[in-house]
Parts: sequence; C-alpha cells; structure tokens
Amino acid sequence: MIIVIIFLMKKSKVLFNEKCSICNFEIKHYKKRSKLNFEDCSSMNDKYLKKLHVVFEDGEELSGVDAFIYVWHRTKGYKWLGTFISLPVIYQISKLAYFFMAYLLFWRYKYFVK
Repeated sequence: MIIVIIFLMKKSKVLFNEKCSICNFEIKHYKKRSKLNFEDCSSMNDKYLKKLHVVFEDGEELSGVDAFIYVWHRTKGYKWLGTFISLPVIYQISKLAYFFMAYLLFWRYKYFVK
C-alpha cells in the first residue's frame, strides 16, 4: 500500500507528439480533464515518438498502454477505463492493438507530417 501511495505522489510528465493530429486531439481532451503535466516530444528521438510515455522525476518511465492507464486513472471520468484495460485479458489485447496503432501513427508522422 505504501508503494502505491509513493508512486501516486511522484512528479511526472506525459510525453506526446503534438505534431501528430490524432495524438494531439486526444491529449487536448485529457489536458482539460486532468492536472497532469503534458509535454510535446515531437523534437525528441524516435523512442518517444513511437508511443505515449510518462517520465517520472526519478527517471522511471511508463510507455504505451501502461502510460495510458496511468493517464486515465488521473483524468476525470476515465478511471473506469484504466481499471477495465488493466484486466489481464483486456490488458494483453490492448497491448497488441496499441502496438499496431502506434506503429501506423509513427510511420504516418515520419513520412507525411514531419
């Protein structure tokens, strides 16, 4: 229980690609409903462009579905989604679906947006 509380109290920033219209549209919605610190990563290396990242002050990172679960749990009206996606079977399916979606968005950005 103490570990969970410490994890919730750590300062974090959510890295997203502001130049990707799809990513930016979704994050703008979360910005309105949360107090999270969002930061554009469009000028960072490909690691951060390939999927959503949450970076903590101690250097720890979450990425992909885990980063979304983190964001949803801290966004008004989305905690239920974070809880649902965390269910074991749903979580595995979500990771697979996110892998393909993020892959397509990354290459769309690299070749058509940048």
